[in-house]
Amino acid sequence: MDYFENQTLLKSCYRSEAHEIAIPGSKSRIVNCDFQSAIKPDEQSGEKKRINLSDHTDILQRTFDGNYNFTYPVFIDQTGNASNGAIILLHGLNERSWHKYLYWAQYLHEHTGKAVILFPIAFHVNRAPGYWSDPRQMSEVAQYRTSQSNQNAVVSPVNAALSTRLDMHPEWFCTSGLQSCYDLIKLIQTIKSGQHPLFHAGTSIDFFAYSIGAFLLEVLLIANPDKMFSESKSFLFSGGSSFQQMQGVSKYIMDAKAFDRLKDTFIRQDPDQVMPRLNMEHLTNFNSLWSSFLAMLRLDRFQMFRDRAFHQMRNQITAIGLLKDQVIPAKSILQTLCGNKNRNKIPMLVLDFPYPYTHENPFPMGKIELRPLVDQAFIQIFGRASEFLA
Repeated sequence: MDYFENQTLLKSCYRSEAHEIAIPGSKSRIVNCDFQSAIKPDEQSGEKKRINLSDHTDILQRTFDGNYNFTYPVFIDQTGNASNGAIILLHGLNERSWHKYLYWAQYLHEHTGKAVILFPIAFHVNRAPGYWSDPRQMSEVAQYRTSQSNQNAVVSPVNAALSTRLDMHPEWFCTSGLQSCYDLIKLIQTIKSGQHPLFHAGTSIDFFAYSIGAFLLEVLLIANPDKMFSESKSFLFSGGSSFQQMQGVSKYIMDAKAFDRLKDTFIRQDPDQVMPRLNMEHLTNFNSLWSSFLAMLRLDRFQMFRDRAFHQMRNQITAIGLLKDQVIPAKSILQTLCGNKNRNKIPMLVLDFPYPYTHENPFPMGKIELRPLVDQAFIQIFGRASEFLA
């Protein structure tokens, strides 16, 4: 089967509420594992603002239980034996389902022999209220955002929830990211200690990170709490640039007003002014994670700190950018990872595909005549990733 057929099959059989899912015609299975977040945000934390969104005022909630108690899928073989190797796959910004990533994970699992964990970022995928994905309800929110400013561009039902949240509370970009970091630390500690039922103690942990997932991973790698990532390999796909070099305005990601608020908060102003609103300074490893976050915002901030970290990891990271990527340009990934005059020596490849693609949709499934080309492009990327992560 080709890319289209595999994605279609997995989309039809995946159910987040099922504990275990057999994949027809495959030696792989999917196990949905329960997780409780390392952090439960205080209902009173964060800057308070009022917004008139009719029946959608809870779009600004911080205490959605599904963000605290959730499941994540693991692609693993059908033998029932515990695994000695894991790849954590980190997704892009504003994702509302796993559909896009299911065959990515299966391919990595079957070509590396390692279990692949799809782990959701805070308030994304199944960690977000279901109605944020409802076209009718989000159309109302999008219409409200348009009515508030006729200068706001690229408003859509798909990006309405995230845009509203980040427009009103730009600091939540950071708090959600840091919550995800602490959750990943907890997950990895559980695996390495032998407390996870699917993995042996001391299991190796590697990463495949896409888009904003690569940014999140870089924050973790630079901080390297308790040196838990010192031996991890990381494959970055269409991600890895500083935040300043990203262009997040997209009908699939966020609208122009929200992205400008983020830029204003974290790029044009001193981001240290945001720190008191995070209410996270008391947490273990906060200072190192915060410094790493600052280092990934702009190339001219903490440059030596960032370059030294990437130079030390130069044999453990490889990256692929796409020539026509407008959201996270390939040259920006190169500048961030490799430093001035490529001093960090991190392998970085820029590819182009012979069909129309975007950052958000590198492997489009809509046109039958393009399926062979899309399949070749997918194998080109994931074949390299599998070889590196095996």
